[in-house]
Amino acid sequence: DAARQRLSAYFLGPKAENLDYMLKFLHAMIEDMRRSRMRFGPSDKVSIDSSTRASEPFENAMVEFEALFRRISVFISEHSVPIYSPRYMAHMVSENSLPGTLGYMLGLLYNQNNVALEVSPVTTLLEWEVGQQLCALMGFRRHPRRAEDDSSPDNANEPYGWGHITCDGSVANLESIWYLTRNLKFYPLSLRNAMTKPRIKAHDDQEVEMPPPLAFAYGTFQVCTCTGQTKLFKDCTIWELLNLTPDTVLGLPIQLSCQFGVSSAFVEEAMQDYDVQSVGKDELVHQHGLSQPVYFISKARHYSWPKGAAVTGIGSSNLIGVKVDLAIRLDVADLRRRLDDCLTGQIPVYCVVAIIGTTEHGAVDPLSEIVQLRQEFQRKGLSFLIHADAAWGGYFATLKRPAAQGVGLSHRHLPIPLHNHTNQQLCALKFADSITVDPHKAGYVPYPAGGLCYRDERLKFLVSWTSPYLDGQQNAVDRMGTYGIEGSKPGAAAVAAFLSHEVLGLNAKDSGYQTLLSEALYTSAKLHCHWATIDTGVDGIITTSLQMLPAEKDGSDVEAQKDFIRLKILGRADSDILQDKEAHEFLSHVGSDLMINTFACNFRVGNVLNEDLEEANYLNRRIFEEMSIMKVTDEPSDKEAIIMATSLPQDTYGDCASVWKRRMGLKGNEDLYALGNICMSPFSNASNIVTEAVRYFNEVALRDCRWRSMVTPDVHSFLLQGIDPIYLSYLPTLQAANGRNQIILQVHMPSAATNRYLEARSQPSAQFFTITTAESLTLDSIACDGASFQAVMHAGHPEPDHKQACGCRSFTVSVLRVVRCFSIAKKCPAQDYPLGIPFFLYGCHAAAHLEHILTHAPDAHICASEVQLHFGDRQSVVEEGLEAGWVAVMEHLPEPVIRQPGCTWPPALFYPDTQPRKFKIAVHEDNTRNYCSPLQASCALGDKIAEGSITLGRRVYVDNHFLNVDPID
Repeated sequence: DAARQRLSAYFLGPKAENLDYMLKFLHAMIEDMRRSRMRFGPSDKVSIDSSTRASEPFENAMVEFEALFRRISVFISEHSVPIYSPRYMAHMVSENSLPGTLGYMLGLLYNQNNVALEVSPVTTLLEWEVGQQLCALMGFRRHPRRAEDDSSPDNANEPYGWGHITCDGSVANLESIWYLTRNLKFYPLSLRNAMTKPRIKAHDDQEVEMPPPLAFAYGTFQVCTCTGQTKLFKDCTIWELLNLTPDTVLGLPIQLSCQFGVSSAFVEEAMQDYDVQSVGKDELVHQHGLSQPVYFISKARHYSWPKGAAVTGIGSSNLIGVKVDLAIRLDVADLRRRLDDCLTGQIPVYCVVAIIGTTEHGAVDPLSEIVQLRQEFQRKGLSFLIHADAAWGGYFATLKRPAAQGVGLSHRHLPIPLHNHTNQQLCALKFADSITVDPHKAGYVPYPAGGLCYRDERLKFLVSWTSPYLDGQQNAVDRMGTYGIEGSKPGAAAVAAFLSHEVLGLNAKDSGYQTLLSEALYTSAKLHCHWATIDTGVDGIITTSLQMLPAEKDGSDVEAQKDFIRLKILGRADSDILQDKEAHEFLSHVGSDLMINTFACNFRVGNVLNEDLEEANYLNRRIFEEMSIMKVTDEPSDKEAIIMATSLPQDTYGDCASVWKRRMGLKGNEDLYALGNICMSPFSNASNIVTEAVRYFNEVALRDCRWRSMVTPDVHSFLLQGIDPIYLSYLPTLQAANGRNQIILQVHMPSAATNRYLEARSQPSAQFFTITTAESLTLDSIACDGASFQAVMHAGHPEPDHKQACGCRSFTVSVLRVVRCFSIAKKCPAQDYPLGIPFFLYGCHAAAHLEHILTHAPDAHICASEVQLHFGDRQSVVEEGLEAGWVAVMEHLPEPVIRQPGCTWPPALFYPDTQPRKFKIAVHEDNTRNYCSPLQASCALGDKIAEGSITLGRRVYVDNHFLNVDPID
């Protein structure tokens, strides 16, 4: 209780409970700013005097400013996402700490630019200190605040680390790629060129060849290879130079200085014409005939990684995705296989990235095993760097305990400790070469505040690109803006991070960050227990968490464990849970590695569990739409809880996605749409919010879970085609089981109805006509030979009130023959599109008709009546088969191409105002009756009967709205 009470002082609070303290601090900082302005230039005259302030233009300007300010303030306050509330459980964002918020506002008042020391002497020093604090948290050796502090026995032989603030984790990752690819990896090759290749210099307007500046060192300079062998630099193979260890490469300039008595400045100047920043990576790759070096990272990586690979020129195709296991952690066995291939094929490896908390799942890669792999492969001659992307997970190092110590009593003062696996990887961070860690995530600091830490501060010299006006004469420790990718950067971010670190505390026992993050882990574990056990029974919903329960992992009784959760955890007071050793111990071993719950919902119709993946995806998408704020018009106060959504692409997540779908009872190879939550608020357990959020979730899910999959009587619509005979083409909908059919009927209508139809379609403006059933029916009662039903005719799309009806009375429609009856429910999906656009071709000698075969959702319903056929000597064969029907394919219009994002689907050339148009077409035997889905049928065409063309007239129906629209919308 004392820890929670102390933690409450560090936040404004969901209801602005600490507003009085915030106003007190704001008043103090503004008063301090006023005094500083008065002290500077005390003899200066007032620039805005009382007469100016009393003038009408001044007052008018202030009135206008205030009016606009108030409007914007109210608008933002009413429509912004309420991240301050414990009911917000979506992304990696929460209410910032009060020290972080006030620190940013304090820095903002002075608008310091940390690109150069002369415009930010205070905030630059604060950024340096924040970088050192983060280095210490990661396990790197920090520079001491005082000389007497530098006495840590465990890392006294390690190099000093260095860190700085970036705008975000993406830029931090990009910077790590920059020093790894363009600089560190190729530095030995650049150094060899500086010893062996002449350079061209301009002298008196002429180009003069100069000897290699470091040629004097070539014959005697020695290095240690990654296998531990000391060799002359000139005797090293290119492969050996590419695989020098990071420590060896970083020591090369100093080694040259010591061995030959030259200054570091001389070495730096000598390298300028040879380093990769000057000549480019591809020049060195081409010169030495190298295979393109590669990066390895889990397939669950953040999107910033392929983007960074593209920006730095290594190419996203050289960023190799490593398989993930069932917990979405990097698969070490797959990584080992790939490293073996690189060793055998002499493919250089830039780096292996370990993700310490994936963005959407909270998974922590096995960094400790990656470190062991590097040691193993270095002995074989292959070396690489290790980067830890701990943008999310870095601050959880405040909770780490000695790696050999399990979850024991020493950490029982916390609501919940780290999982053993997570703790082990956080303890291994000190072995990484660089680490991304974002204060604006689990550091509870305002945006923008990413961060990057180097194990060896010498790495920063590989990401510097100084300008004279930036460089100055200051000590390099203090010049933060010189190093990195960014230019101008806000000093306010450094003030925010520094204050938050100092006030909450990063390293002290029982620090604020320990309590804060442990509280969040506890909330996450409780919610995981809900997502793992929701099952409302008959006609209800069932949720399945991506993160398995312990019983699922070890093969014990899963249902018994769910009963234990319902009895011992759900609905119990926190005090009872924490005092219950068995329940508390259980919570310490469930959920994701780092706090992010990923789960998905399925449903039952009666007692039957839904197996259709598309239906489950739809349900989860609807839940997300109900429990998120996506538009400025959304009313935040209508949401009782806010969660996030994600997806598991099958080709990315492989077995992990397949196993999860199987655990949900689903079939299919499509991507899985899933939900997620992150509970960062320290106040989630102060009230009954977790239980209320789950109740709200159940209400939303039950509201939308079944109707799409239930076939019930409904009003159905058909497109009228032809005159004698008359055909009806069913107007389907892909969003409800009632309408997931592609049906073509040959029918008879009473003469009165037929005459009304003929008269109406003879009008110049007439394009298409539809009929609707006069009462609710099921399609199976219509789509059978000899069936009949009452119908109403419409000009255009049917209207509910029959405003466009061609006559008010209904009439009887008799079904003479079912030409096609095809379910388009996605039960047996195929993976490939047909090569062209497939159609049903049917009719009689007098009139032929086309209907597009629906293969995907969304799709387009295209029907053309009374088309002209042109098949030369095969014309009679095609016409004779119209009654039975053909499958016709427009092979020159490949559907996979014209359906790509950004393309118009259906193409404009099908619309009536572009007619008449002639299309090449191939006619095939109809095999559709032999397949369970139209997509499979259109991919497995029968024998080709004829090739020719068709001409479309003005009677073309094109719809991509009604077919795809969600009835709820």
